[in-house]
Amino acid sequence: MYDTASIQPAFQPIEQGNPADDGRAFRRCLGQYATGVAVITVKHDDKLAGMAVNSFSAVSLDPPLVLWSIRRESASAKAYLEASHFVVNVLSADQVETSQVFGAPHPDRFSQVAWTPGRHGIPLLDGAVAHLECRLETVYEGGDHLILVGHVDRYVRFEGEPLLFAQGQYAVTQNHPRLTVAAASPSEPIAEGKVPTFLKLLSITNQHMSALFQEHRQALCVTAASTRILNRLFESPCGIDELERSTYLGRDTIEDVLGDLVAQGHVLSDKGTLFELTAKGRRTSEAVAKRSAEFTIEKLRGISESDIAAAKRVLLELQKR
Repeated sequence: MYDTASIQPAFQPIEQGNPADDGRAFRRCLGQYATGVAVITVKHDDKLAGMAVNSFSAVSLDPPLVLWSIRRESASAKAYLEASHFVVNVLSADQVETSQVFGAPHPDRFSQVAWTPGRHGIPLLDGAVAHLECRLETVYEGGDHLILVGHVDRYVRFEGEPLLFAQGQYAVTQNHPRLTVAAASPSEPIAEGKVPTFLKLLSITNQHMSALFQEHRQALCVTAASTRILNRLFESPCGIDELERSTYLGRDTIEDVLGDLVAQGHVLSDKGTLFELTAKGRRTSEAVAKRSAEFTIEKLRGISESDIAAAKRVLLELQKR
């Protein structure tokens, strides 16, 4: 049995405290738990409503129950609470734009996506990896949210990879690198099909390099999310919609990061609609770019120029397809 008192944590905490003191920090902590992304659709008084959520969860197999939650102050709450049925559309990995449409106050959302009516006229979004048509079973009190439990009357599952959301940004599934190592005996060649696909290797490498670069971001007092926003604003001032589209960060994360960057003097805000870098922000962005260039040189050291050139050609070619 382990003596837990003698075990030292592998990492020092980034943030800690009472959730009541800093709601945004608490939300970042909750973001450490990865979830899927779903769009809940409903039809009420012949009007359609839909919203992107990551609060969806299974409850029971017998009976088949699921749940999700909605803010009490949501403009759509009345529709979901009074409608007899709703649909859970589990989004696929290539539906980031769909999530963004239903995650922000876009007008006439359903004209921007393809869908077909379900059994009760409720939209089933094309391209989703699963549809769950539910009847509203129970509503529970949950602080500033209401928890809706639905009885699944019909489900449909499709081939495809689900869209994920973790640490304030969109993500996709991939096999853990250790699975590849464990799949082959050291004395035997790796069997066909056991090596990750080229695109998965790209994803694994990107995550690995990002983790290694983390100490450089910490030294400059920036995060992966704030770096993305700084890089985009370095190009030109823009609003939250453009930041969401170009950074693939969640809207809540963007608003939190922008709040911090404004407070730190890196960003100026024009009444919350347009954001631009200050001189300090541009210096920080340039410092990150300089560290990134130095980091790249260091990690590529020992790899032949011809191999690097070939890899660049492949990556550039893939961007055209």
